[in-house]
Amino acid sequence: TKKTPPVAPPPPRHNEYLEAKRKGRHSGTGKRRGTANARLPFKVIWMRRTRVLRRMLKKYRESKKIDKHMYRELYLQAKGNKFKNKMNLMENIHRLKAEKAKEIQVEEQAEARKARAAAQRARKAAKAQQN
Repeated sequence: TKKTPPVAPPPPRHNEYLEAKRKGRHSGTGKRRGTANARLPFKVIWMRRTRVLRRMLKKYRESKKIDKHMYRELYLQAKGNKFKNKMNLMENIHRLKAEKAKEIQVEEQAEARKARAAAQRARKAAKAQQN
């Protein structure tokens, strides 16, 4: 007897299967043949992330949220794989800005302290001259 040729699944069933695949079904470890890198190359992931981070940095620089010096520093850090994602980069920017603000505040306080001390010295000198 002749062997019957393998029959493809009927179109409705095949469409149902494709619909399930679109929802993310049938893609477990048992269904995978290629390596993770073959399925979605690391390079592609890297390019996507880098483009996202660079786009965000440009937007921040144009909207004056960061100055050109901070932009350059962060750009090179992004190139050096320091940031995992956008959120990571955003948190880093907020931290840097907070540190910068704190430095400025401390400097202002020191200047005010110096001014007060100088004024007090002047008062003491004036009092000493009076007596």
